[in-house]
Amino acid sequence: QMLFDESDIGRKKAEAGAEKLRAMNPHIRIEAYPSDLRDLPAELFASVDVICSCLDSWGIRRWLNSVAVLNNKPLVDGGIEGMVGNVQVVIPGRTACLECHGTTLIPQEERMAECTLRRRRPEELIEDLKAQGLEISREQAEALFRHNLKTVFDLKYTPPESVPDGEVRSLLESIREKLKPRMPAVQSVSSVIAGIVSTEVLKIIHRGSIGRPMRGLLVYDASNSRFTRVPLKRMENCIVCGQVDASPPEVTLEDGATVYRLKEVIAERFGFPDAEVIHGTRVLGEDAPLSSVLGPSGEGLLYVVTTRRYEPLPIVVKLRAPGDR
Repeated sequence: QMLFDESDIGRKKAEAGAEKLRAMNPHIRIEAYPSDLRDLPAELFASVDVICSCLDSWGIRRWLNSVAVLNNKPLVDGGIEGMVGNVQVVIPGRTACLECHGTTLIPQEERMAECTLRRRRPEELIEDLKAQGLEISREQAEALFRHNLKTVFDLKYTPPESVPDGEVRSLLESIREKLKPRMPAVQSVSSVIAGIVSTEVLKIIHRGSIGRPMRGLLVYDASNSRFTRVPLKRMENCIVCGQVDASPPEVTLEDGATVYRLKEVIAERFGFPDAEVIHGTRVLGEDAPLSSVLGPSGEGLLYVVTTRRYEPLPIVVKLRAPGDR
């Protein structure tokens, strides 16, 4: 917040922030990347010493967490909402990553946005919003769909700045304001969390000579002037930092199940709302029966591609024979 003023309205945050920081300290080199994080070159992440996450979307935080683990880079994740802030340090292979306890630490409503498959129609979104007391036209619903905004949860938790189309962005902001009244960002809370995040980054850069990086999750409740440390155990079966290549998760489905049914299970179990299923080098169509892919054995290794992970997730799919439970 301290980096921006009214003269920055309409500018890219990355560029405006970099300009202010250069003015504060001309002796440091700052590179701004005003684009979707997922469009940045892979070499960039591989070249850094530490990754700092200050993102407000659980979906993109999951993606960046997977990048950090893949590249064996420490990740310092910080966030605020109103009078509450939190910080977690991820040291790949040693501490819990963000995915390890996502199902318990991320609010249920936001997680549900990750568990809703994207095969929907504009009419369904119109009806969902009507149930919330909001009305939009068919044309507006179709415009939202073109930007992958297909559920009420998408509308609540997708950052407007991530939508390139100005008209759709304005529509999203208007709907968000009614669905999820904006929680004011409190400068003092932001400063506390930013200070802790910065200190943890310094500890990592100085290789522990000024203190060891914190473990677990640190929660700051400004309303009650309270800090709480939550111990977090690394989950050996985590789909990001666990041994998924050596022991891929298994999914068992009824005989006759289609790829679409598999996608539904993937969305519910792993929280991937936009999964594509790959066999070999081929992307499988939703209507294809899995038996035609897995063959007579009814079992095989498939890969799941999603914007929530940097690399595909291997899964073993098994078809349950008729009569089996």
